[in-house]
Amino acid sequence: MAVKDAVLQALEQARGERLSGGMLAARLGVSRAAVHKAIEALRAGGLRIEGVPGGGYLLAADDDSLTAAGVQALLDTQAIGRELCILPSVTSTNTVMKERFLERPHGFALLAETQTGGRGRLGRAFASPAGTGIYMTLLLHPEIPISRIQFVTIAAAVAVAGAIEQTAGFSPQIKWVNDVLMHGKKLCGILTEATIEGESGAVSALVVGIGINLRPNPAWPDEVRAVAGALSEFGAAPRRAALAAAVMSRFERAYALLTSGREAALLDAYRGRLCCIGRRIKVVGPAASYEADCVGLDENGHLLVRGGDGHARTLSSGEISIRF
Repeated sequence: MAVKDAVLQALEQARGERLSGGMLAARLGVSRAAVHKAIEALRAGGLRIEGVPGGGYLLAADDDSLTAAGVQALLDTQAIGRELCILPSVTSTNTVMKERFLERPHGFALLAETQTGGRGRLGRAFASPAGTGIYMTLLLHPEIPISRIQFVTIAAAVAVAGAIEQTAGFSPQIKWVNDVLMHGKKLCGILTEATIEGESGAVSALVVGIGINLRPNPAWPDEVRAVAGALSEFGAAPRRAALAAAVMSRFERAYALLTSGREAALLDAYRGRLCCIGRRIKVVGPAASYEADCVGLDENGHLLVRGGDGHARTLSSGEISIRF
């Protein structure tokens, strides 16, 4: 690790505490001159590092820089995010991941300051200006059949909800399949896309796109503003590096439940955050919509509903709406 990255990692891990140049030099096994040079390079890169002669260095409390070293300093993972790239602007992180990075190792993460062509489910646009959100895509090379891909999306929703609770101080819910909500307002969009090998039909790669609204987005039209929410409206907007690292760390643990055959434990965590079970919902289908009672979740993560005719149905795809 470069001295600059090692210094940033130490400052990030000790955020709120001053570290002297001598302390950093001793901890990292480098000279004090090397520490000073690293600090100047980090400042030149946009980080707000406060320094007091004889008092040491610390990252400013309001520093919200998003750097690879800053995120990785906070990771608790073996693979997810251990190779990481942050770009200033992309069309969408999912699109660029598929165009440029599919050969990277399992767990590679791509983040962007802004997206010019962000996408959600069903081809919907996802407005992504700088300073309002987290935009990331995780690359997986899964050893699971295509029939189990829905569990990856479930793992992502569980990870995002837990990361928001950890960093923003409130506990969001999940609307089936993968909308993370607070008081009925959507905080996050998740889009999982698969790359399939032509001959075998096996999944060669999965890209898991995650967009989280940190602050109200000035690009939202009125109809979106009516259903969208941001973390800052319900708690403290966390630092982007802290939220990104929390999502990755929690996703690795949730994904491990799937790959180790413990889907039941993953579904328990998911079921515990679902806001629809036991409620009257509207099922929105391609041909028609109907009202039903949501009665549970099956072992595949499919929603169990009972229509007005009393017959039970299993939803494996589609959308639901809830009156909050």
